[in-house]
Amino acid sequence: MTGGMKRRVGCWFSLKKKKKVNIDKLKALFSERRIELVEINLNESLDDQGPFHVIVHKLTDLMIDEMDGNEKAAKYLSHFQCYLERNPGTVLVDPLHSIRRLLNRYETYKLISETKLCKQDHVIHVPSFALILSRNKEETLAQMRDANVHFPIMCKKNIAHGSESHKMSIIFNEHGLDNVDPPCVAQTFVDHNAMLYKIFVIANKYQMVERPSLINFSRPEWNDHSTIFFNSHDISSADSLRSELTTLGKGEDHCGKIDSEIVHRLTQQLHQEVQMSMYGIDIIVCPKTLKHYIIDVNVFPSYDGVDGYHAMLADHIASTIDRQSTSVDLLKIKKGERRLFNGIHAKVNDPL
Repeated sequence: MTGGMKRRVGCWFSLKKKKKVNIDKLKALFSERRIELVEINLNESLDDQGPFHVIVHKLTDLMIDEMDGNEKAAKYLSHFQCYLERNPGTVLVDPLHSIRRLLNRYETYKLISETKLCKQDHVIHVPSFALILSRNKEETLAQMRDANVHFPIMCKKNIAHGSESHKMSIIFNEHGLDNVDPPCVAQTFVDHNAMLYKIFVIANKYQMVERPSLINFSRPEWNDHSTIFFNSHDISSADSLRSELTTLGKGEDHCGKIDSEIVHRLTQQLHQEVQMSMYGIDIIVCPKTLKHYIIDVNVFPSYDGVDGYHAMLADHIASTIDRQSTSVDLLKIKKGERRLFNGIHAKVNDPL
C-alpha cells in the first residue's frame, strides 16, 4: 500500500444483527486501524457506493427470505451477486455459497462427517442423523434405521437460521413421531450432562463459553415419555437460567469436560472445510465415552459472552485488507480508497 492511500470498509447487517453489533464502537476501532467503516444501503446502487475491497455482511435473513420465495429479497441478492461478478477483486466476508451450505443442517452434518478430523482421525463426531421429508411414520422409521438413528431423537428444522430454527423437540418413541414437522433433521440424542460448549470463531482465533443444555435422556424411564418441545434460545442463550430441563439430578455432575486440544485442532482445520472465517460451533461431550460431538454450526453467531469481539472483528478485517492488497489489481479501485463491504467505510491516511 502506498502512503496516503485510504482503506474503506463497507458493511451491512440486518436490523436484528445491528442490535448486537455496536456500529459506533466498530467505527472507532476501525479508525484506530486507519480504516473508515461505512454502512451499505441495499436500496441504493452498490456501484455508486463502491468500489469495495472487502464486504462484511449478515445477509442470512435475506437468503432465507429468498428460499421462501420473497421476490424483493431475491432481487437484492441478485443485484449483490452481479456486483461481485463485476468486481472480482472484492473480498466477501463470508462467501455466499459457503453460507448457503451451512444454512442447511443436513448438508452441514454431511460435510463435517466427511472431514478428516471426523472420518479418519475420529477426533470429533456427529450424532447419527437423517433428513425427514415426510410425516409418514413408516418412512421415517426406515430412514432412521438406514442412518442408524435411534431413540431418543432430537428433531430440528433443516434450515439453521431464523426463529423457526430454534424450535426443537425430543422424541422418545415411535408414538412421538406423530410430532415430526418436516423438513427436519432427526438426530440421535447424546447424553452430555446438561452442558453445551459454544466455540466462537473469527479467522484463526476463537473463544469458548459454557452454556446450559438439556439433561440426560438415555435412562429407561424416559422411553415412554411424551414429546418434549422447547426453544433452544431459551435453553442455551447467554442469559438462560437453569430450569427443570437443564438441571441435573442428585448424583449427576458435569463430568466429561471438553478437551481444549481437540477444540484447537478443530478450529484450525474446520475453516478450510466450511470456507468461512466467522462462525460458531456447538459441541457436547458424552460423559461415558468422552467423545466430542458437533451438534450445530452457526453462520455469523451472536458472539455473546466473547471478550473483545469488536476488536477481533476489526483485526480480522484489517488483515483481510492487507492480504487482499498483495493480490488484487489496485487499478480497479479508486486512487486513495479501499472499501470493505458491511455497510461501513474505512479511511487510512498513513501507510501501514
